[in-house]
Amino acid sequence: MATERQNTPRLGRRGWQLFRPLGALLSLATAGCAGQGLLYTRVVSPYSQDFHGTSTGSKTCRVNEHNLKEPFTSVDVSVLFSTSVVAEAAQAAGMTNLYYADLETLSVLKGIYERKTLIRCGD
Repeated sequence: MATERQNTPRLGRRGWQLFRPLGALLSLATAGCAGQGLLYTRVVSPYSQDFHGTSTGSKTCRVNEHNLKEPFTSVDVSVLFSTSVVAEAAQAAGMTNLYYADLETLSVLKGIYERKTLIRCGD
């Protein structure tokens, strides 16, 4: 006497092997769609919200901040930028007037490695 469970088609080993690449592709495709992605995220956002009468300028300078996190104990190893480093980068780019700044954040493996770049634009 056959039961309903015995007549139900089963997804064998081969069937599950077909779903693995599809799942990997789906996770890569949606990595940065909802907040911070698991593998890779790159976001550029304005550092200031005051854009009234702002011109674009002809020069830019970039200052990087790197943060490396040990994933098991969450110990941070980081290099931070300070005001003097930002001023030196602007001076090296020949900038005297700052019009606006953007902040670019790149995150790999859910923040284990993170790089923040301050992008200043002006003349």
